[in-house]
Amino acid sequence: MTTSTGFGPLAGVRVLDLSHVLNGPFATMLLAHLGAEVIKVEQQDAPDRFRHAWMPVDSDHDGYEFLAVNANKKAVTLNLKHPKGREIFTDLVRTSDVVVENFSTGVMERLGFGYEALKELKSDIIYGSSKGYGETGPYSSYRSYATVAMATSGWADASWRMSGASGTQVLGPGDEAAGVSLAVGILGALYRKAVTGEGQKIEVSMQESMMGFNVASFHEFFEGQGPAGAYMEAKDGHVAFHVPDMTQEQFTAFATALGHADALEDVRFATTESRRSNLKLVQATAGEWLTEFTPKELFELLTPQKLPIGPVNTIADLMEDRHLAEREAFVKVDHPEAGEVTLLAPWIRFSETPTRITHAGPRVGEHTDEVFGELLGLSREQIDGLRAEGAV
Repeated sequence: MTTSTGFGPLAGVRVLDLSHVLNGPFATMLLAHLGAEVIKVEQQDAPDRFRHAWMPVDSDHDGYEFLAVNANKKAVTLNLKHPKGREIFTDLVRTSDVVVENFSTGVMERLGFGYEALKELKSDIIYGSSKGYGETGPYSSYRSYATVAMATSGWADASWRMSGASGTQVLGPGDEAAGVSLAVGILGALYRKAVTGEGQKIEVSMQESMMGFNVASFHEFFEGQGPAGAYMEAKDGHVAFHVPDMTQEQFTAFATALGHADALEDVRFATTESRRSNLKLVQATAGEWLTEFTPKELFELLTPQKLPIGPVNTIADLMEDRHLAEREAFVKVDHPEAGEVTLLAPWIRFSETPTRITHAGPRVGEHTDEVFGELLGLSREQIDGLRAEGAV
């Protein structure tokens, strides 16, 4: 491990982050949440395009998603095609534990910085790579985005079958699934390195990551069973609730709590078997009962009865949720350009090595002088000279 200090369970781990947009940066965000020193490497004239995704052209600060997914990271600029820029990068590799990238297949190799080349620089380096379809197979050279990964993984089809809304836009954790998978892989490699002293390469496919996040839908194909959950209409909103598999005790509690205990006298509702025989009627009747109450009322009425139900929350609802407030699920940080920014706090919690967010996503090259000066021992004059040459 490196000798840098910090907080959290990954204090002392240094990560060079060449990734961009959301897939790779989500992985390194998780590592930064856990206290790793993550150094984001960009080109001054071509920084991460996620900085201004969905932002007005004349915006004077980076977009919210960039600020969130790059929290706790340091940012430097390097020209990896300039001889001196390449030299600085090799020096950074020699003092780091992990290198992460999500370029198209072959880009790092053409730059001369693929895994085999970096392993020559530092034999125990951990190299994390995420591609749309992985680095092998007939699709390995194809580009992919989150929407494409959700389509090719079966996620979109499963969503359509559950919602009955075929052909509509599908939302899901396309980039985040690959990011989580890559971060888990890096953690596994760090553990093995701590035990054996050896590094290795981790390769993640976005398509296969989404297949992993979609694994609950595979039972329908292999076992012929439909989806287990349902979103149902309530008064002024919707709730997530599942009617068919309620036990007798649960259905009794459900009907009683909603003021329909008399329905238990109906032979069609009297037992689990009779309800299954009259499933469509039971679902329709239960659906009518739910529309008599708001999602919040249903949540407060049915959760004490140990019935799993939840309101379909908006983001605004989350900001006002008393449970999340008590758990301090959001944190406010100041940004020199964007002002006060509300970010989701690290959701993986440790009893002995607490995690935290120290700052939102950095500006382009914000930490160039700090990193090159403190980490590589370069003077201000040397760094200015490198800037003048176009290496930095």
